[in-house]
Amino acid sequence: MVKKINPGELFLGILIIVFLSLSASIFAQESKPSAGLKAMLPEIMDWSFQEEPQTYIPGTLFEYIDGASEAYLSYDFKELIVGNYQKKGSETTLTLEIYNMGTPLNAFGIFSSERFPESPEAGLGVAGYLEEEVLNFIAGPYYIKLICYNGQENTPQYLKLFASEVEKKIKDKGSLPDIFKCFPEEGRVKNSEKYIKKDFMGFNFLKNGFAVTYRLKGADFDGFVVEAASAADASSLLQKIIDYYAGEKSPFKNEGQFYHQVNVHGQHVYLVQVKNYLCGFSRVPDDLVPLALKNFDLLKQALKNKK
Repeated sequence: MVKKINPGELFLGILIIVFLSLSASIFAQESKPSAGLKAMLPEIMDWSFQEEPQTYIPGTLFEYIDGASEAYLSYDFKELIVGNYQKKGSETTLTLEIYNMGTPLNAFGIFSSERFPESPEAGLGVAGYLEEEVLNFIAGPYYIKLICYNGQENTPQYLKLFASEVEKKIKDKGSLPDIFKCFPEEGRVKNSEKYIKKDFMGFNFLKNGFAVTYRLKGADFDGFVVEAASAADASSLLQKIIDYYAGEKSPFKNEGQFYHQVNVHGQHVYLVQVKNYLCGFSRVPDDLVPLALKNFDLLKQALKNKK
């Protein structure tokens, strides 16, 4: 007996086949490395690939950096290419990772989240550091990471050789975010600048946050700026923060020219709106309040003058 096929089941089956075919086609297309990114892998005399370079996209990044991929995705990661090299006649290997983050700001953001201020500068790209067997730097929309194994005393030389060859291939290297010029210098910790694209200060409604660490007398505190789309948006964000703490033991108090909070740790937080920005200082201990307030005034003025 021949079973009669239900037209609805047949239509559903066709849809599933078409969807799977399209998905496979799209995935294969996305997994293919872009010619531009592959061309950035240098050819160095006496070095060769151990295997064909691997490419990762947002949907597959976890296969390479499982556990860390979410951080990269939060900065709108686009594509990664990985080249594993070996030096001829030796056990020295070098892994080169080139992350296309889409924009210089996104590249700086993820880079700043992994950099320690005390790491020695590499003198490459817009910013970078060289520490033991690792060299990381940013240029344009790219975050370039290198690690060398079994290089012994030649490790820094090998890292810089590959890094400089990659850097040569990037025409527009960009610069640090202009907003950092507004932060005062007194007490400022060099290379502590950070860009947090989403969930700034733990608030899901705050994005595009810029922060700098200040240090004096062995204590740290932070200066910050949040860039909103407009002055009206900035005002709305400010009110959300004030409302959030309104029912807490440590609410923000309006002190005329700014809002002030003493948090549960006894630290001071200062907050104000300037045009389409929110700015302030946080984690300020009692003995550093004078410096924080001085820098607060300078930061506000710099933002007012910013074009």
